[in-house]
Amino acid sequence: MLFREDLEENKTVTEWYLQILRLIALTHDLGHAPFSHASEALFADGKEHEDYTKDIIEQTEIADYINEIGESFQRTYGEQYGITPQLLWKIYGEAPKNHMWDDDYIWPDFMFLKSFMDGEMDCDKMDYLLRDSHYCGVSYGTYDLERFLSTLTVYKKPEENILQLAINSGGIQAFEEFVLARYFMFIQVYFHKTRRYLDHLLVEALKEVLPEGKYPSTLEEYLALDDAEIYHKIRTARTANASKYRRREIMTCVRETSAHADKNEARLFRMICSAVKRELPEDAVFVDDADKSAHKLQPLYLALDDDSGKEIKIIDKHTKDARNIMEDSLILGGIVKPISIHRLYVAKPYTEQAKEIMARISAY
Repeated sequence: MLFREDLEENKTVTEWYLQILRLIALTHDLGHAPFSHASEALFADGKEHEDYTKDIIEQTEIADYINEIGESFQRTYGEQYGITPQLLWKIYGEAPKNHMWDDDYIWPDFMFLKSFMDGEMDCDKMDYLLRDSHYCGVSYGTYDLERFLSTLTVYKKPEENILQLAINSGGIQAFEEFVLARYFMFIQVYFHKTRRYLDHLLVEALKEVLPEGKYPSTLEEYLALDDAEIYHKIRTARTANASKYRRREIMTCVRETSAHADKNEARLFRMICSAVKRELPEDAVFVDDADKSAHKLQPLYLALDDDSGKEIKIIDKHTKDARNIMEDSLILGGIVKPISIHRLYVAKPYTEQAKEIMARISAY
């Protein structure tokens, strides 16, 4: 049970959980590759950045710092309040159902803690939207953080000892703004046609400069490849794609679907791509598929017995009744549908030829 009747014990537990959350927030993305998500396709042996994160917090000096903090807590509050890298990973990095019967996994408290860093209202999203918006010089990712935080509350499922983050009814607009901010950042920034193509070119360049075209699987070698080292390799390489990346040789986007293309638009795009690929050289054509759900909000018709954590509850400020946010928001219904943008790029010398092919296919 999350809150104890003993006030002193409750204060101790709260301090312990806050420290656990701080450490998870500081360490959860340590395993990212240089240039973040862009080059994850080059991980060896089916690894993901989370696998490297686990290794970093358990096998490097980071583990010593975490254990030192945990031991300090035990000296101050008691042996039961230890913190270890393994405990952090068990809370954040693995599915709660894998550990709900473990003696050191406090159910459902740890599942609730995970939602602060891995959920539809997690602080990771709150942070990177504002940070990315600021450093990109755009306003798409901005939202009223203070108002949003002030309306957060907790919902306890009836007849279940399970807590989840929820929103007071006065915060619906703040949450809508948060969801829309992420949606707009994907549409306007993360999925921008130039950024997407440069990501593709970066991956092709890395295939040329990394041993066997992959990131190393050993932790020591992986950690030696920071952003500066990777950029140095690309800057000094005399390979085709590394040179294109340095010179910013970007293909021309000649066709782009809408963010939520219907079947007819998607079918026409596939027909055009097939024709262009047949008639132009293989290395003069690139097709990009950008797919993402801005938020995985649970639709109303799936919400009644859902335990995925994707349902957001609104707590009525007068009656204290809980409703699915989809009952109160007209805006969010359209955000549930994933973003799916498909683009056709061609090398600049073939732009006009590609346009002629597109006109011919579209006229059928």
